[in-house]
Amino acid sequence: MAHGLKFEEQLEGGGEIVVESENERLRKQHVMLLEQEKDKSWKRSYKKPWFWCVIAFVVWLFAGIAWYALWHEWGFFLAFYYHLQAGLSIGFGFPTEDDICYKENIANPTVRYYTEGNMRWPSPAEGGRGGCQASDISKAVTVIFVLSGSSIIASAIGIIAQTLTAPAGGWYKTLIAEEKIKHLQQLAAESPGIADDVVIFLKILGLKSWFQALVSIAFWVAAGILYGMLSEQKMTFITSFYYAVSSVSTAGMESPKTIQGNPSVPVSIGELNPGHWAFSGIYVLIGVPLYGWALSALAAGYVAWVTVEDADNTLHEQITEDEFQIMDYLGYPSAKGAGGDGEIDMFEFVECQLLRLNLVSVSHLMKIKMRFIDLDIDDSGTIDKDELILPGGVEQPAHPGMSYAMDALKSIHHEIEDMRDARSRLTTEEKTRLNDESQALAKEKTAEAALNKTWGRFYKQAWFKCLTVFALWIMTACIFYTQWQQWGFWQSLYYSIQAGMSVGFPLPTEDEMCSKTDIVGRAATFIYPEGQQYTPFLEGGRGGCVAGDFSKLFTTLLILVGSSIIASSIGIIAVAVLNPPGGWYKQVIKEAKLEHLRQSAKDSPGITDDVVIYIRILFNQNLFKACLAFTVWVFTGVLFGCFSEQRMTFLTGLYFSVTSIATAGLEGLAPLGPDTGGPEGVALPSIDDINEGHWFFMTQFLMLGIPIYGWALSSLAGVCMASLNEKFINDALMEQITNEEFSLIDYLGDFNEKGAAGDGKVDMFEYVECQLLRLNFVSVSQLFAIKRRFLELDLDSSGTINREELVATGSDVDGKGSNPSIKHALEAMEKFMEEIELKKGAHDHTQGAPTPFQGYPGGPMGPHGPMATPMNPYKSRQMQRSVQRPPGLPGIPPP
Repeated sequence: MAHGLKFEEQLEGGGEIVVESENERLRKQHVMLLEQEKDKSWKRSYKKPWFWCVIAFVVWLFAGIAWYALWHEWGFFLAFYYHLQAGLSIGFGFPTEDDICYKENIANPTVRYYTEGNMRWPSPAEGGRGGCQASDISKAVTVIFVLSGSSIIASAIGIIAQTLTAPAGGWYKTLIAEEKIKHLQQLAAESPGIADDVVIFLKILGLKSWFQALVSIAFWVAAGILYGMLSEQKMTFITSFYYAVSSVSTAGMESPKTIQGNPSVPVSIGELNPGHWAFSGIYVLIGVPLYGWALSALAAGYVAWVTVEDADNTLHEQITEDEFQIMDYLGYPSAKGAGGDGEIDMFEFVECQLLRLNLVSVSHLMKIKMRFIDLDIDDSGTIDKDELILPGGVEQPAHPGMSYAMDALKSIHHEIEDMRDARSRLTTEEKTRLNDESQALAKEKTAEAALNKTWGRFYKQAWFKCLTVFALWIMTACIFYTQWQQWGFWQSLYYSIQAGMSVGFPLPTEDEMCSKTDIVGRAATFIYPEGQQYTPFLEGGRGGCVAGDFSKLFTTLLILVGSSIIASSIGIIAVAVLNPPGGWYKQVIKEAKLEHLRQSAKDSPGITDDVVIYIRILFNQNLFKACLAFTVWVFTGVLFGCFSEQRMTFLTGLYFSVTSIATAGLEGLAPLGPDTGGPEGVALPSIDDINEGHWFFMTQFLMLGIPIYGWALSSLAGVCMASLNEKFINDALMEQITNEEFSLIDYLGDFNEKGAAGDGKVDMFEYVECQLLRLNFVSVSQLFAIKRRFLELDLDSSGTINREELVATGSDVDGKGSNPSIKHALEAMEKFMEEIELKKGAHDHTQGAPTPFQGYPGGPMGPHGPMATPMNPYKSRQMQRSVQRPPGLPGIPPP
């Protein structure tokens, strides 16, 4: 059985085939290109993903402003501020939605009804929690805004930011920047003077993306500091720093206070200058994406350091029988028969390793290949410049640093060519000895990689390093808060988690220590002596003391580390738990099984069977599992809020639960004691007197709930934004290849003797790599690291790897495979092949000459004649193998 129906078989079966001539395909390509150029104009902005993201954000923003302005009767800027800080999970904690319950001048009769009489809840002194039904209704709406804001809107902001920061040609511009840095480093090494070294060092920093990101966020944080110190808010430098960082990191630990004037006096929320609300709203709207950019750049370096050994182990670990079967369906779409051709070329190996590393998906690879077939107008298996850069395209000016990118790719090719040249000059005995050594080294690396994945080497795995970093971070914070704030262990642990992971509950605050009389030790010297206390709020100041500022400085550093390195660590641990070895092909199996179940439901005659099948489908969906875990965890928080001493209503409990794990922190613990049936013992003197069991519960609730929330919301956002993401990918695939890219693409793909200017053609391997780079799925360094590993396994330098070579290098591919459902994955891969062959079949039938499927007698033409490497993607593999194997390779007879 081949990977799909032959063209003649489809005709015999009555299938409807659309046959296009080469001229018709060329005309369609030309029309498509012209349409694409028109789509780049502002008149067709509605066709771009970023446009619909902006629409979604504007609708969400003004819906929130309208709600808070009408229900709470806040002004426009206060409603704008509150909606952004709540919806983007910042959670300043002031103002609160319960403030509506104590207003006396509510004009809206509906709102007034829900704030009076029986609609008002008992205060803490009366055995309740306070608030009213009007605030509960508002909290329910806020929960919806928080859920949509932290999933759909956050994804929309990400797409908008990506559109602004990742212009066309970003992949090779990155390569140019990397090569420029190497060039500058070489100049610094040769420079005699220190002044020149400093200038070169600054130029190198300016080319690094992480430095650009850190400079941007540093300027933005400085703007927040200036606002805090020079405005009517009268913040100290450290408090301003605390306000700026906790705002853009969504921790929300310090909000604007209701003081204004010079000298300052306390005012009501409605009397405060709306400029404060406007500034804070705009500050977080721009600052949160900037902070994300800066922290992701910093976290990327940390992740690279932590996972470098895991990535290397993945490249060197055994290839299983299951993977070997599926890998044979990757690469060039050729007719291989039911069992494939039993060999893996570099194209297949690169695709498999990219899938193993979770950098791409099978569907994306197949979509790129289908696009290649569209561009391959003459069905030659390669694309030349006339096919790729059609007349009518807009030529862009050459990048001034293009030579750097070309030099980078050429140097890699020269490295490989030198290796191959050295091998070609060896005698038969030397080749045999070298093969034996290569085999032994490859086997050693494979065994080492397998050993590093076992529990005996857990200390070498990325998740353990991340767990160690997390433990050190949390222990350091606990020690500081127990010694400085003199809280108990559980309260310190709770505060470390909620502050460091940017939750930002309003209570407790770090300034509370300033009013305590029992602080001892080093902190006491910054509280009690004269001049250590700041002006209290009632006298027009912000309150607090020097000791509180020192604590805020520590918390600022805790937040910076927590929202970058610790968040990345939690992500790596989650991936290790949720994505075990073989996850890439198990995902293919799962998708194939789901498709099989859907087909079974269609064929089933009874409704009972359909219900059972759809329940099975539901329980196999990642989104359903994530949402189920999220729902269970949210209701755990609701039960705690309703049935503990916190005495929350159902809606307040829901508000508390969702905003806690969403890191908004809008409803925290209140200082309430056991309900004794009267005021006595109900309201506690301070938050520090709460039962320690509450702190213990909150710590566990946040530590597990935040990753679960991230899992659920990312799954939901993935479904909601799937169409926009697909549109983004399709637009990138349809975008015209520039002359610059064409010259670089020619040096991707397989390693061939192309000469100084390349062979002037792009095959499917090169095209797939180019599009993966364009889509920012992979980097050039990752691609070439995988190729070097392929060359290690290709013991006979034939350009392919067979079972004997894999066994010789330590992989176990002679067994039956570990997954009984592998047949579903193979069926899915066959369907992909069928689609490609159907498209090719219609094209091939219009040609009189032998088609690529029928096979040419030689490879594609290079600058020195037909190439002897497996470059023609559609002919039989056996016709491509022109490199003889050296004698002595285990399992392979000498020629």
